[in-house]
Amino acid sequence: MTEAYLIYASSDRDPNLFYWGYFRAPDPFLALKINEKTIAVVSTLEYGRCKQDSTFSEVLLWSDVLQIVADPSVEDDVCKVILYLQKEYEVSSFVIPDDFPAHLYETLKKFVPIRFDTIFFQTQRQYKSESEVEQIKTACQLTSQAILYAHTILKKSYTDATQPFLYYRGKVLTSEQLRSAIECYCLKKGGHCTGTIVSCSKQAADPHCEGTGPLYANEFIVIDVFPRLNQSGYYGDMTRTFLKGVASIRQKQLFSCVQVCQRELIGRIRPGVNTKDLMQFAQNYFEQSGFGLRKANGIYEGFIHSIGHGLGLGLHEYPSVGIHSVVLEPNMVFTVEPGLYFRDLGGVRIEDVVQVTSTGYQLLSHCPYQWIL
Repeated sequence: MTEAYLIYASSDRDPNLFYWGYFRAPDPFLALKINEKTIAVVSTLEYGRCKQDSTFSEVLLWSDVLQIVADPSVEDDVCKVILYLQKEYEVSSFVIPDDFPAHLYETLKKFVPIRFDTIFFQTQRQYKSESEVEQIKTACQLTSQAILYAHTILKKSYTDATQPFLYYRGKVLTSEQLRSAIECYCLKKGGHCTGTIVSCSKQAADPHCEGTGPLYANEFIVIDVFPRLNQSGYYGDMTRTFLKGVASIRQKQLFSCVQVCQRELIGRIRPGVNTKDLMQFAQNYFEQSGFGLRKANGIYEGFIHSIGHGLGLGLHEYPSVGIHSVVLEPNMVFTVEPGLYFRDLGGVRIEDVVQVTSTGYQLLSHCPYQWIL
């Protein structure tokens, strides 16, 4: 008898389930992991495709299993199938993720030992294989192309002497229009993204504000693009900050501060480094540069988020590169994205993706650019 990991979810939305079998399905299905063996139980709708295309060790047909199971004491069909798997594969207990369906957990725990294991499901994808790194590189290439496409639009934009707005092809250029252009570009190139950030001026001082309304001349414009490749499911993620027009001395100082900090952080990445030390460096650097954390009208300004986050089949995954203690190891992949946010200046964020190597790091994203247009 052995312990088995169990997921019941849609692999379209659950990266751990997708990771087990590299099979995308919109509806929930059951999957079991025993040591290195993975078993999927799917409906007739998905059975043929799953058998042919997935990397699951074994694929069972849901209706076949239900015909075998005839336990009147169990009403829930999903629970019946799980109990069948327990018996068939000599499972002593199940381990489940935090987002396991609550109703199913309540039913299942009456029949079999079952427990949560947050750490396993958070960290099982932390080391990227060579093929995974190549997919992330490809996703980052798409991200770079999309940002450069946005750069071209901004560069071609112009101002009207009577208005502070940017114009493009005779109309006011808005966050919504530029975001739509970026997302359509990604779609045409084999990826899809939603929630792309195109925020300007005071909106750029809120890191996760997607941005609405006109884009302004002489103001920071933060563009954060994170497409997912349609074929492989891997993400890219990059941020660049632009300004169309003339930058003030203070704006130049703010941008330079973030840019230098990011370069310094990337240069410090190597095995054995603790993410807490990277976070402390960034906080100290910004403080010493005159852009330290402050509170104005009840709102914190300055460096108000972590340095970065893991990237792969999930947009935000382990490790979180911030105040939590994580010792960097080879083949971890994550973003490096320091930023500064002030209501009177706007926001600046620069983001790239790195892989920890045996001796240092490899930059997986490349997008050189001129920030003042």
